[in-house]
Amino acid sequence: MGNVAIREIIDCLKSGEKTVKDVVDCLNRISPTGLQPLAVELYLWLLAQRGYVEAKGSGPTALYSLTEKGKALRTS
Repeated sequence: MGNVAIREIIDCLKSGEKTVKDVVDCLNRISPTGLQPLAVELYLWLLAQRGYVEAKGSGPTALYSLTEKGKALRTS
């Protein structure tokens, strides 16, 4: 996965389930510019479509976590 944002999102999810806000907060700690929530949602959707992430629930309270396929990715 070549995109830095995607790699950081996957790294953030390695510690467990997170909401979009949690992921945004995680990215903001890494980069002063961070990412907007909509961009994070789109990246999470893309990762879910590819089978790396799954969501429990929907909307702003949805919890995202890595699937086994996502856990197997090397991001470093």
